[in-house]
This record gives sequence, C-alpha cells and structure tokens, in this order.
Amino acid sequence: MLGKHRLEPNEKTELKVTYTTEGSPGSFQKKVTFYTDIPGFEKIDIFRITGEVLEAPGAKISVKPRRIVLEGMEPGALKKESIAVTNGGSLPLVIESIRSEDGKTIYFDGAKEGNLVIEPAQQMTVELQLAAGKESGGGSELIIIDSNAKNAGKTGYFLILQYK
Repeated sequence: MLGKHRLEPNEKTELKVTYTTEGSPGSFQKKVTFYTDIPGFEKIDIFRITGEVLEAPGAKISVKPRRIVLEGMEPGALKKESIAVTNGGSLPLVIESIRSEDGKTIYFDGAKEGNLVIEPAQQMTVELQLAAGKESGGGSELIIIDSNAKNAGKTGYFLILQYK
C-alpha cells in the first residue's frame, strides 16, 4: 500500500516492492498492480517478474525405514534394529542425538560419543538398541533424530516405533 491512500495530480510517491524468497525454492511469477479510481484505468499492471529461486545449501535427512515394528517380543525385551540414514543435501549432515520423544530413552548421544557426520550424497547405517513396549496389545512412540537437516524442522526428524 502506498504511503498515502490518495495522490493529488502531479504528486509523486516512492513504491518499494519486496519479494521474500526464504523457504520458497522453485519457479515464481509475481506482478505489481495499481488499482485506481480513474475511469478506464481502474487496474494498471506496473510490472511482472519471473524467476527461479534456488534452494539454499544445507543438509537433508532421510531414513529407511521410517516405521519400525517390534512384533511378538516380550515386554522389555531388547532388539537391535538398523536404520539407513542418507544425506540428500549439499552440506554435511550432523546428527547430535537420537532419543525417544519424551527424552527418557537415549539411543545415541553425540555429546558423549561424538556427533555422527554424513557427507552429501552419502549414507550411514546406524544401529539402535530398541526395547519392546511395556504394555501388551501394541502401541507406538516416536524416535526423534536431532540434526542440522533443514528438512527436519525445529522438533527434529522422527521415526515411528510400533509395538505389536
């Protein structure tokens, strides 16, 4: 919106247009349009801009499997489970911890063991020592991977641990 809502004849004002691209990679097309009360000129397209916003460099995490099912185990029994962690980004992926959502179970602690670093386009196998649920009849919980991955968000990347 202009600094003023109405301009007198021959009066000028500065118009500043900003397009914020953060978090919006891909093609874009934008236009700036004036709406006036001048008969025949109620809508005036001032300019159009098109382009491609490149994705910012960063680490990207993907994990297989995303859902781990512990089936037919006695409550509290332990099982080693391997997950494949891939960095699909352009910068190194740094994993700081792997933990239960409530933080009571720590599967990996980078502060004690040293962070896991996965270079771009590389994969690492990580073994987790999982315990079957305490309740019979099933249930599930989340396992959170804390990292610098830009696709993981502030809450971390999550896996689903399901008990059957």
